[in-house]
Amino acid sequence: MRGMIMAAGEGTRLRPLTYARPKALVPVMTVPIMENIVKWLKKHGITELAVNLHYLGNDIENYFGDGSKFGVSITYLHEEQPHGTAGAVRLMSDFLCEPNDTFLVIGCDELIDLDLDAMLRFHKERNALVTISLAWVDDPSEFGVAQLDGDGRIIGFVEKPKNWTGGRALVNSGVYLLEPDAIKRVPYGSTYDFGKQLFPELVAEGAPIYGFASEGYWNDIGHIGNYWEANRSALTKKAPIHDCPLVEVEPAIFVHPTAQISESARLEAPCAVGAQTVIEANACVRNGSIIGDHCVIGSDAVIDNSILWSRVTVSPKTVLQGCIVTDKCIVHAPDEPVRKAILVGRR
Repeated sequence: MRGMIMAAGEGTRLRPLTYARPKALVPVMTVPIMENIVKWLKKHGITELAVNLHYLGNDIENYFGDGSKFGVSITYLHEEQPHGTAGAVRLMSDFLCEPNDTFLVIGCDELIDLDLDAMLRFHKERNALVTISLAWVDDPSEFGVAQLDGDGRIIGFVEKPKNWTGGRALVNSGVYLLEPDAIKRVPYGSTYDFGKQLFPELVAEGAPIYGFASEGYWNDIGHIGNYWEANRSALTKKAPIHDCPLVEVEPAIFVHPTAQISESARLEAPCAVGAQTVIEANACVRNGSIIGDHCVIGSDAVIDNSILWSRVTVSPKTVLQGCIVTDKCIVHAPDEPVRKAILVGRR
């Protein structure tokens, strides 16, 4: 089975973070979101991948290359103008459908704990044309709610319902299994969307479209609040980080083996420290903070409930509280704490 990762979007809801990196490379627990997806797909034997690119696409291609360092092969589609989710997949349909078999589509921003083998069995047993992964949420107002019959067949969608009073709801969680005939009905070169066009059209026609419900963790990391929650969940091992490079040295304290931490520095759970990072004397990292790779935390600095990306320098006695700091920033604020700020360095 082959797969396609949708990575062309601008990530506007994650701004200003996506001014610094494309959404696919935004880190959770120091690992880019899309790298986590690639590793997850590889674990399920999906090693031939397509990736569509548009916004900051060269950054993504430069990071992943041909995929060989991750044990996969990657074919890229560079879109001068986005063609929508289904439209982009249609452009890659010759590659995806070459084995004339089921293929997978997933967004580049999904942090999901899904039994993909069970989903594939579900799909095959029902001779489905499309199977959509579904997750339970308490508030479905930002999602499309799937209506199912007793066998899991989708009989309708309610798109982003307002004033929802129906309790927990099953919503589209962004992993699709498709048969070649499903995508070949999309006009080649058109702008076409799965959620707004193809799936509702197929359901209206009575096509065998199914929903696979999962109780596992899911976060589409669509906005800043979700980003905070994803990192917190990764620290508490609620969210899956595949082949995480960090080692749990004490309960809920994760440190890369190459990090250099002063004996007088304090790490208070939950927290994480990335590769080649230096924590100087009497510095403190605490309360859900995640320090990325190649950072320097100066003496007597305090990193409290904050996320630092890579190559960030925090000067001595600086206090960060509730901050996100992107790549290559230098933070010098010894006189008063920096609170609830997003600091974005120049590209």
